[in-house]
Amino acid sequence: MIQQLNNAKTDKQLTLSDLVRITYASSLNLFHTNSMFNPWPLGLYQAGEYFWVKRINQNSYQLQYCWSTTYNWNRDKSPDKMDKSFGSVYTMTASEVEEKYPNLICHKDGEERLLIGCVYKKAYNSIKSKLGLFLIEPGSKVRSDIHGVCFDYYMVITPKPGLFPVRNE
Repeated sequence: MIQQLNNAKTDKQLTLSDLVRITYASSLNLFHTNSMFNPWPLGLYQAGEYFWVKRINQNSYQLQYCWSTTYNWNRDKSPDKMDKSFGSVYTMTASEVEEKYPNLICHKDGEERLLIGCVYKKAYNSIKSKLGLFLIEPGSKVRSDIHGVCFDYYMVITPKPGLFPVRNE
């Protein structure tokens, strides 16, 4: 979806609103109704994470991190009201990128990479019976049980030129 969303537009650059719609559409495989929103009948909500880097030179990278999630307290079951975060573009050294995001190291100046995360987080302390898991409780990857990451998947792609950095619209 990231690569194809703006094919018909003259301006190919993605916006934060585009990423929110992508997260919403991506969650429809499990949540094919408004069950992705408060009060979360399955006990889960989905988040999309987007880490973009561009190599400026051998030791300098631009990085931007944005995310969106179907979690919100407003009980407004609308993609427009989903929680989201727009990250500013900032500069990092190659060693900082390699330490934090080793899969995002680029080999040529001007090369870009995008780490896309699809993450399911707990909305409640216990979700096993809501998911039909009666013997085990899905683990969490953070100390807090609520909002802990239960299931996640990350992949790295080379985005089409001109899609990033994301605009705050």
